[in-house]
Amino acid sequence: MLDALQEGLKYLIDYITIRRFFSLLIAFALSGAIAVFMSQGAVLKYFGPRTDKRLAYLVASVSGIVLAVCSCSVLPMFASIRRKGAGLGPAIAFLFSGPAINVLAVTMTFDAFGIEVMLVRVIGAILLAVIIGLTMFALFHMSETSEGDQRMFEDQETSALKPWQKLLLFATLIGMLLSFPDVLILTGALFILLIIQLALFYAREDILEWGRATFDLAKRIVPLFLIGIFIAGIITFAVSDEFMAGLVGSNTYPANVIASLFGAVMYFATLTEIPIVESFRGLGMHLGPATALLLAGPSLSLPNMIVITRVIGIKRSLSYIALVVIFAGLIGLLAGAIIY
Repeated sequence: MLDALQEGLKYLIDYITIRRFFSLLIAFALSGAIAVFMSQGAVLKYFGPRTDKRLAYLVASVSGIVLAVCSCSVLPMFASIRRKGAGLGPAIAFLFSGPAINVLAVTMTFDAFGIEVMLVRVIGAILLAVIIGLTMFALFHMSETSEGDQRMFEDQETSALKPWQKLLLFATLIGMLLSFPDVLILTGALFILLIIQLALFYAREDILEWGRATFDLAKRIVPLFLIGIFIAGIITFAVSDEFMAGLVGSNTYPANVIASLFGAVMYFATLTEIPIVESFRGLGMHLGPATALLLAGPSLSLPNMIVITRVIGIKRSLSYIALVVIFAGLIGLLAGAIIY
C-alpha cells in the first residue's frame, strides 16, 4: 500500500510540468472569459419548443465549447431546459456534447495525446451528439409533448461589450494557448494585446468578474484533477501491462465497448479522465479504446445516470446509456484504425 501511494505521489509530481501548468492557467482564463462574457441565453434560446430543430441540433452539438460547461454543471442545465420545454433530441445532444468538448478538456487532450486524438474527440463528440439526439427523438418522439413557453428561452443579454470585442478576447486567449511554449515571442505579443484590450474595452468590474469566474472554475476542478492524477499513478503501479493489453490492448469492437462501458460507469470529474487514460495507455491500452473512453467517460457516470433518470425516466435513460456505449465504441474503433 505504501509503495502504491508513493508511486501515485511520484506520478503527480512528474505530471505537473511548467508547460501543463501554464497551459491550464490560460485554459482556465479562457473558460472563465466564456462563462462571463458569452451569454448563455444566446445559446439556450435555440432549445425552445418552437425553435427550428435543425438549428437546435447544430447549436446543441457545439454548445460545450461555447458555454464551457463541465460534468458538474451540464446536468442542472439539461434538467432546466427539459422542464422549460426543450425537445428531447436537442436536450440529449447538449447533454452528451457539453462535457466532452469543453475548452479545458479539449486543451488537455491536445497536450496529452496530440492533435489527432483531440480532433477525433471534438469531431466525434459533435457527430455523436447529433446522432444520439436524433436516435432518441426517433425512439420517443411519439411520447413528446409540445408544452413550454418560448419566452423562457429568450436571451436577456445586457452586456455593453460588442460581439467583436468578446471574440477578439477569446481569439487572443486561444492564440496564447496554441503558441505556448513553442512560439514564446507570439505568446508574449498576444499577452500584450490582451492587456491593451482589457485597458481599452473592459471595465474594472468586468475584469474582477472574469477573475472570480476563473478562480471558481479552478477551485472546483483543480483539486479533483490532482486527485485523478494521483489515482492514475496508483493504477499504473497496481495494474499489470499484461492485464491491460489483454483487455483493451487491441483495436477490436469488444475492446472499444469495454473501454466505453468502463467510462460510462466510472465517475470522471472534469479533466480527470486525461491522466487516467494516459496511465492506461502506458500500460498497453490501444488508442481506439482510449478514444472510446475519452468520449463516454465525461458524459456518463453512475451519479449522472441517477439524475438523468429522474429527468427523463428510466426507459429513456437506459436507451441513452446504451447509445453512448455503442456509438463511443464505434468511434473508438474507427479512430484506432485511422490514427494508430
